[in-house]
Amino acid sequence: MVSTSSIAQIIAQHELFRGFSEELIGYVISESKIRELKPGEVLIHYGKENHSLFLLIDGELRVILGNDETQVSIPIHPGECLGEMSLVIGKPTSAMAVCHTVSRVLVISEDVFWNELAVSRQGVKNLLGLMAERLHRNNQALIHEIEEQLKYKQLEKDLETAGKIQANIVPDGANLFPNRPEIEVYALMKQAREVGGDFYDALALDQERIYFAIGDATGKGMPAALFMMRTFTSLRFLVSNHPRFADVVPELNNTLAKKNDDMMFVSLWAGILNIRTGELQYVNGGHNPPFVALSGSRFNMLDTPHGPIVGVVEEAQFQVATLQLEPSDTIFLYTDGLPEANNPKHVLFETGRIEKSLNSLDHPSMQRLVHTMEADVEAFVNGAPTHDDLTMLAFRYLGKPD
Repeated sequence: MVSTSSIAQIIAQHELFRGFSEELIGYVISESKIRELKPGEVLIHYGKENHSLFLLIDGELRVILGNDETQVSIPIHPGECLGEMSLVIGKPTSAMAVCHTVSRVLVISEDVFWNELAVSRQGVKNLLGLMAERLHRNNQALIHEIEEQLKYKQLEKDLETAGKIQANIVPDGANLFPNRPEIEVYALMKQAREVGGDFYDALALDQERIYFAIGDATGKGMPAALFMMRTFTSLRFLVSNHPRFADVVPELNNTLAKKNDDMMFVSLWAGILNIRTGELQYVNGGHNPPFVALSGSRFNMLDTPHGPIVGVVEEAQFQVATLQLEPSDTIFLYTDGLPEANNPKHVLFETGRIEKSLNSLDHPSMQRLVHTMEADVEAFVNGAPTHDDLTMLAFRYLGKPD
């Protein structure tokens, strides 16, 4: 039987326990279980409740996305964690994890996770770093597997699977920051095809700062979807690891611009909100300016710095702007699928109708605000073909709870 000290020496080198004391590591191990897996053994079943965080000690696991006909397999290496998303948001698992080679997994209970690992800034930072790095590192593998499957399977089924994968990448727009009473957020993404170039993201960086973004990759279909996934994962990785927000979008721009022979690009609005002070720092990289309702006023378009699009010119400059939010201040973000929606007479919805729709309700919830806009656009389009993705994100700063 392997001793606790031997296991402690191994896992102390993993990112999840970086900065933790030997005593705390020893306690976590003593309160956890070590599960040995054989090839083919299932660790996590799709759609099941989960109450554990799984840390791979050694061996290799595979995360399986898709269905029986079309599947994408992503390798999980020692030091990586699984089950954290279903544990944090309290929803069933969204994928299946299978043992690929003989492996050992540290099974950390829900109580130990919340009471020991997630209570410190270092623990939260370690976990966010692992999540972001896994998304970033697996992006190219994910794209490669999708491309390989497209060669051998029917296009419609592959696109349907790719759409599910893409939809699973962005967080649940109806359940963003459920444990943060200082804010109310709701997001919606509707793709014109099975896959598309739009995305939004929302992530708690620590106890005080939250990150959120919205973007639109150029083009349609699979090329736009692949560029969108590259942008999403790179941006999340950078914002989780950079100490200065001002460096995030410039580095993202340089990353996307390298080896970009097809001249793909993305418009992007990204911000970090301090939920304790209400200070919002944001960057606009060639994206539609948001609408804001500040100090009890009506919604108006935010007059903000408008930087270049992201991913075309290396070393492009992006200005960080600051907005001080007060309780009840609201911001509405959207992609160009909203103002460019057109009716059967080819008349565009445009920003004037966006402003009118936003101001048609008296202090609505963010969910009602977004769904009212969705209904207004559908009524305006009146069955005309949809040519562009439509994504919206609305959030209201509520301030510190009483």
